[in-house]
Amino acid sequence: MVIDIDSPNSDGWWLNRLAIELHERRAGVLGARRFSRTTIQPTRIRPGLQLLSDYLAGDPPLREDIHSDWSTPFRQFLRLGRMNIAPKMVSARTNRMGIRDFRTAAANDEQGDVEARKLMRLNRLKLAARQVHDYMIGLGDGYTIVTPPDGTRDWSLITAESPMHCITAEDPATGATVAGLKMFHDRWTGTDWAYLFLPGQVKVARCDAPTSTLFRRHFVLHDRWEWDDDKSDDVPGDKVAMVRFQNKDGRSDIEGHLDTLDRINDKIFNEWWIGKIQAFRQRALEVPDDEDVDGYGDGLGDADDENTPENEDFAGIFTSSPDAMWQIPKGAKIWESQNTDVTPMINSIKAELQFLAFTGSMPLHLITPDAAEGSAEGASTQKEESSFELSDRRDRAEPGWAATLALAFEFAGDTARADVTQIQVVWGPMELHSMQEMSNAASQVKGIVPVEAILTDVLGYEPADVTDRLRTLRGRDLLYTALSAAGDGSPAGSSGSSSGAATVTGNTSAADG
Repeated sequence: MVIDIDSPNSDGWWLNRLAIELHERRAGVLGARRFSRTTIQPTRIRPGLQLLSDYLAGDPPLREDIHSDWSTPFRQFLRLGRMNIAPKMVSARTNRMGIRDFRTAAANDEQGDVEARKLMRLNRLKLAARQVHDYMIGLGDGYTIVTPPDGTRDWSLITAESPMHCITAEDPATGATVAGLKMFHDRWTGTDWAYLFLPGQVKVARCDAPTSTLFRRHFVLHDRWEWDDDKSDDVPGDKVAMVRFQNKDGRSDIEGHLDTLDRINDKIFNEWWIGKIQAFRQRALEVPDDEDVDGYGDGLGDADDENTPENEDFAGIFTSSPDAMWQIPKGAKIWESQNTDVTPMINSIKAELQFLAFTGSMPLHLITPDAAEGSAEGASTQKEESSFELSDRRDRAEPGWAATLALAFEFAGDTARADVTQIQVVWGPMELHSMQEMSNAASQVKGIVPVEAILTDVLGYEPADVTDRLRTLRGRDLLYTALSAAGDGSPAGSSGSSSGAATVTGNTSAADG
């Protein structure tokens, strides 16, 4: 049956509208409108997701101003003149957006909810979260899809999804998601799939065309698409089972820096190309015009000079090889080109990297290895700005994770933990400190901050380590200490004591004595 795409707000209408927007966003034809005095005309001012993905993959577009006769061999040299900077701009934030745990409405979960931790492990959510954050920071949006328990598992499945395949529509008044779509091509079966997420249901459509319809220039659902009722199903509740993680302004963190990245790559190519050309110096034979050299008349003559031998091969005379011996006319001199100093170009590239770090709010040492030469005050200022940007990205990602966990618990029937207002993300540290720095900090807050807070917030232990391991080991240490004080004489290493217990004792002694 042909899908109806003309009735507003119908399933087919949402499928077609979201599919068109997904295709245009991926290709980069959507954008803001530029106002002029005479007319309002659309303009492509935002790059497509495919272009951003190429930058992140280290394959930015090559320059087009190449002579047609040189295009094939010259493009290989152009590729060698590129430096892959864009992923570093993304990882500068995502590497410090690791999720440790979740707190929910469950009682006694100060160190994280046990059920949430179990759900994280079943879904490998720490790894999935990093993937979502990479999509969010690198491409402007990331997504999660929550699938209810079925006959093969008794827990909700959470997957990380790319904006290259997913898109959502939000209510402009409340911001709530009203519809979502995931479209992809199954290369094994040659089938195009479309999963339409609506409140309380998932509608699945398929297209068995000879070639994929997902990459057409002008995408519109055609009569080959049909609903797959066997895969379509209802989901508990009345929410859309797709969650959007939107970056600041819905833009990638590299989107505003593409011109700078192109400029840096152009300078790197110029410096590399000059060095490549200068590996073969140009040479010439200088002969005074007023001297008769070996019967050639005035100078060596030229090809049209009747005094120049017809078959004289000067290129053969001056062959470059280790055993070559050149015979040059009396009075002649050999001229050789000099190298161009590329130091100013290298310094210019370093300056561009500094400007990029400044405009991108990144610590300079992340993209320039010699940044340690800068002042401590300047490094601290950059570090603070980077921390502010990181806090902003964490704040934007946290509601998405709360909504994702709430859906997962609701689909599993755990309504108490499904309260989205009570779900809190336990983030990893923004910075890594040495053991000496952490120990000194623990000593300073001893007696002021609770022991378990010191273990997690100061010494950097995972909440799961505190609840599952450190409490047991610490209780064992206290027992040995009490037995020794009572004169029991039990050896410190007996009854299951281990070097690990001694290590924990050393780490926590600054906290609780």
